[in-house]
Amino acid sequence: MAGKVDVVDSKFFEQEIAPHIDGQQIEYLGEINHAEKTELLGNAAVTLFPIAWQEPFGLVMTESMATGTPVIAMNLGSVPEVIAHGETGFVCQSYEEMQAMIPRALELNRQTCREYVKNNFSVVQMVNGYEAVYGQIIKDRIKSNGRIHAAKI
Repeated sequence: MAGKVDVVDSKFFEQEIAPHIDGQQIEYLGEINHAEKTELLGNAAVTLFPIAWQEPFGLVMTESMATGTPVIAMNLGSVPEVIAHGETGFVCQSYEEMQAMIPRALELNRQTCREYVKNNFSVVQMVNGYEAVYGQIIKDRIKSNGRIHAAKI
């Protein structure tokens, strides 16, 4: 495991997570840089994403799949939009289901994970997607009132 433990989460980390870190099966590396993160994700068998909130995007999921590592995550927020269930990972309803999906995730094709990210989350794809959304908003506004009103910021 790697990542920053914010002050607000330190008590939870010490009570609920730290007791399970044995230094052999489970290691905690602390904060790591981009190169270390890429190596960690790329060498992982699977990435577990056990979120408990409405994640707006979940960059870690795309970073993992970009390295070829499938993701198993809770069905919250953007998770079902980011993971191709059964192809690049699994979208689960419980932590027990996440655990049960690990053997199946190990059978997924790592190249499929990489291609999925390239085809859906590359800079070109993201820009094209944003342009399409903005274009549709403009068309809808013109259709509803015949003109475009500038948004006040």
